[in-house]
Amino acid sequence: MARLTLIDAAKRTGNEGTIGVVESLSLMNPFFTLAPIKSINGAMYKFQRRSALPSVGFRGYNEGVASTKSVIQDVIVECKNMLGVSEVDKALADLSKEGVQMFRSKEDSAYLAAMGQTFASKAYYGSSATTAADIDGVGTVLGTLGGTCISATGNTASVQTSMYFWSFTDAVGITGRLPGVEIPVANGSLPSAMDLGVQMVLDSGGSNKFPAYTTIFEFHPGLAIYDTRSVGRLANIQAAATAAPPTVALINQVITAMMPYTCDLITCNKATYNSIQGLKGTTFTQTAPYVSDDIFKRAAYFNGIPILVDENITSTEAVVS
Repeated sequence: MARLTLIDAAKRTGNEGTIGVVESLSLMNPFFTLAPIKSINGAMYKFQRRSALPSVGFRGYNEGVASTKSVIQDVIVECKNMLGVSEVDKALADLSKEGVQMFRSKEDSAYLAAMGQTFASKAYYGSSATTAADIDGVGTVLGTLGGTCISATGNTASVQTSMYFWSFTDAVGITGRLPGVEIPVANGSLPSAMDLGVQMVLDSGGSNKFPAYTTIFEFHPGLAIYDTRSVGRLANIQAAATAAPPTVALINQVITAMMPYTCDLITCNKATYNSIQGLKGTTFTQTAPYVSDDIFKRAAYFNGIPILVDENITSTEAVVS
């Protein structure tokens, strides 16, 4: 079955406004161009994760085997409400030499960038147990359920970072079809920008009003991790990354531990990205033949897996045991 991304779904609507918002959001956060979405009814999405198989053995005639059962966990993913409200002073916009729409669009693009960064940050570090409005990120899921988390050499608190590994495609194991990672979207509502025109809004003091061009930005996403092996984490990378960089062996250890899932994306911050440039298996492209100026190009793949630089991955993570 085809897996749609946000931009795929937006194009199917035929709504130019929706397409424009999603395209802008995807430019701000390329994660949305790779991760599949899933339209759900309402804001709650429930699925079952099998965590243990029953025991089955050979037996001798007139002998029996123990009766056991599998263990299935009910998992509930909530699609949380992301909201931004842009209020641009009407008088200021009207006086702009570039025109009202251009003046407003500059502010609007900032809200889309903030929306993309907010989702990305929570996709790593969000915890609904700590902040009820958050989605649960990959760090929370792996910390709660275990799974594919390999430790590098760093061991000093709050000066660590991680590389994250994502599988967006289904795997097939002995337990059957295994979905990877998806972004559930409540009621199929794609990111939107609603122009409310001129509204009377409160100033920063909260007591006086002034007319402002007002736009509401809204999105209702979640993060569904169907199996703890569909995501991976190489944790405890020293934040400077150059002192003890990730190695091919460590990266391969994470990718191997994710099997039967195939890793579709690796994300890391700039410091880690710089540190892995010389690793065997990193290439700037998958298809172009080698030419003399290739030495000036930056690696964009590890063994064919895209590497995405994401500065929402901090350099101040706690040590992961």
